[in-house]
Amino acid sequence: MLELVPGKGDPYHRANPEGAMRNLAFGPHGEGLITYLILEDQNRVDLLRILWAP
Repeated sequence: MLELVPGKGDPYHRANPEGAMRNLAFGPHGEGLITYLILEDQNRVDLLRILWAP
């Protein structure tokens, strides 16, 4: 999903809704969280942190 629509995640900073850093919840009940950076000029998404709380 991050490869196709990386902007779908929530902004990392609510004061900057168009920022390149995003958060995305995942898992059956949203128990995981990915923090990532969209590098549009490089056509790349960097994963910064993956948090899983089973």
